[in-house]
Amino acid sequence: MENKKKMSPTGYAILGIVLFCFLYYILWLIFKEKMPLHAYLSDINTNYDEYAGLVLHCIPLGIFILIFFTILKPSGAKRFLRLQASLPTSKIASLAKGLVEVEGTLIMETPLRSPVNNEECIGYYYTIEDVDKDSDGKYTYTTVHRETQCNTFQMKDATGTIGVQPEGIELVLLGETNISSTYNKRYKETLLKNGQQMLLVGYADSKNGVPFIRKDEHRKVLGITSSSGISVWNKYQPLLRSFLFTCSIILLIIIYILIQ
Repeated sequence: MENKKKMSPTGYAILGIVLFCFLYYILWLIFKEKMPLHAYLSDINTNYDEYAGLVLHCIPLGIFILIFFTILKPSGAKRFLRLQASLPTSKIASLAKGLVEVEGTLIMETPLRSPVNNEECIGYYYTIEDVDKDSDGKYTYTTVHRETQCNTFQMKDATGTIGVQPEGIELVLLGETNISSTYNKRYKETLLKNGQQMLLVGYADSKNGVPFIRKDEHRKVLGITSSSGISVWNKYQPLLRSFLFTCSIILLIIIYILIQ
């Protein structure tokens, strides 16, 4: 559970580099020849306009690289989507120890109460957003709190039933079940409910001879999504990937033209 969005380690690193460069430049202005890299800084200071123009031309490329690595940054949801596309769907009665994909009906054991509509559920993903309205009447939403809560549950298919230990579970590609708003806050929840047909990827394990599924600590994945939703995703995801690749090539060509 987290109440405020914290800066990532990458953000701290970038901020630290910017501050270091600024302080180093100030020291160079004071001590000049006594500082290392004096010749380079002197050249930059003398030809400031030329270097500033070069930096401005490189900004689009930097933005593209940042977006590219943000998209590629691994997350539990991305690992889930990648693994489910390659794993065969196993029958519960014949699960072997290790990473597995199972599809079945959810069976609730101990119910939870959802935070927005107070509905009975197996688990939920809950967010609180700050709502801001600009001078043009457009609304912006900033997530200030998010949490996932889930009780132990079971999955059942035609061959049997297995328990799921939900610590670290992620709800993937599931739309909001309920949304509530006030004048400056918006509250959203996505629910796992008894009887839903879902697909789950996790690690099949056993304790005292009783099998169960938990988070795969090596691959950092325990994800669940709707069976119908993942079918649509697997059908159209290759088209989306091709579209994004084409857009990337076009953007690179545009950046190349701009920096000439």
